[in-house]
Amino acid sequence: MPAGLTSHFARLEEGGLERDAETIFSHRMPGASDEELMQNAVSVSVDARQENGEIVLEVGIVNDNTGHHIPTDSPLRQMILVVEVTNESGKQLAQLSGPTIPDWGGIGEPSKGYYAGQPGTAYAKVLQELWTEIYPSGAYWNPTRILSDNRIPALGSDTTTYIFSAAESGEIRISVRLFFRRAYIELMDQKGWDVPDILMVHEEVILG
Repeated sequence: MPAGLTSHFARLEEGGLERDAETIFSHRMPGASDEELMQNAVSVSVDARQENGEIVLEVGIVNDNTGHHIPTDSPLRQMILVVEVTNESGKQLAQLSGPTIPDWGGIGEPSKGYYAGQPGTAYAKVLQELWTEIYPSGAYWNPTRILSDNRIPALGSDTTTYIFSAAESGEIRISVRLFFRRAYIELMDQKGWDVPDILMVHEEVILG
C-alpha cells in the first residue's frame, strides 16, 4: 500500500482537509482485471538457438512478484503461453517436439484467441466434477477432484522446451506471448462474456 498518492481522504470541495501525502497510504486493491498489475506479476526469459537445421527454444517463467500461486483465486483462471516461430515469409515452422496448448485453450482460429494445439502451454488448477466427469469445471461447490494443477507457486518457476524444423535458410522470428484469461473460452462463449485476455508479456527474438 504505497504512500504519497493523495493529500486528502475526502474531497476538498466537500470539506476534506489536506494533509502530508506521505502519511496517507493507499487502500487501492487492484485485482486480476488490472492490466498493469498482471503485466508486473511474472518475469519471462527466452533462450533460442539454431543448430543442425532446428530451432531449440527454452521459455522460462518466474513468479517473482506475487505472494501466491499464479493464476490464483477462481479455478476458471488460466495463463496461456503461446509460442510462434516463423520464417521470412511469415510461414509458421513445424514443431518437432515440446508441449502444445490443451483443448480447453480453445478449439478454433488462433487469431481469435482459440489456441488449442498451438505450440505453448497453459497453467491452471483444472477441476473435474465427480458425477458428470466434466472438466475443466469452475463449479467448485459441486463434488470435484483436482485433475491437474501446474500453477506456478510464489518464487517458483517453470521452463518449457520446444524444437522447430528450420532446414531452410533466412531470418527466423520467434514470438512468445503470455496471456491471462479470466475463464475458459468455451464457457465465455456460452455465457456471452466479453472479457478480453490480458497480454502479460510479449517477447520477440530474431535469429539469422
